[in-house]
Formats: sequence, structure tokens, C-alpha cells
Amino acid sequence: MRKAWSIIFAISLLALALGAVMFALALIMDADLVRIAETVFANYDLAKVIVAARDAWANVLAVFGL
Repeated sequence: MRKAWSIIFAISLLALALGAVMFALALIMDADLVRIAETVFANYDLAKVIVAARDAWANVLAVFGL
């Protein structure tokens, strides 16, 4: 089980690093951040995503008794 968690952790770090690199490249190439934000908010209900993530985290903590 320890090996599975280390693999999940490594994949998560890789995804975060790749996201950071892509964001940095977008800034270097003079991306229009307002247009990007408008597109994200138009296509995704971020409030619902934040509430779902918060609920999922609370459930994880409840399972582990924290």
C-alpha cells in the first residue's frame, strides 16, 4: 500500500509541476489572463467544484478519524 501512495504522490507532483510550467509558458507568451478566467468561469461552476472538494476532504478526514 505504501508503494501505491508513493506512486499517487509522484503523479500528483508531476501534474502540479506540468501545470505550473504551462502557466509560466502562457505568461511568457503574453496570454490574456482575463479572457482565460472568463472562459473558465463560463464553462465550469467553480463554486460547486470547491464545495465538492471540501466535502470530499471532510469525508477523507472522517474515514481516518482526524
